[in-house]
Amino acid sequence: MTGFSFRADLVDECTATTGAVLGGQDGFGAFPDAGGIYGGAWQGLVFVLTHHPDDAPHTPEVTF
Repeated sequence: MTGFSFRADLVDECTATTGAVLGGQDGFGAFPDAGGIYGGAWQGLVFVLTHHPDDAPHTPEVTF
């Protein structure tokens, strides 16, 4: 992509100020590895909002 840039410290700022990540079932289905958030630089709570939590795979670091 061209024409897009961000501050060099943006990822560090996001990892320091994000308390939890809330996502949907489609996003979780596409990226089920919670350890990959911000390239693996962030550790914290992950919540997935879904109408069908029983259909989701068991993932210890994610709350459905």
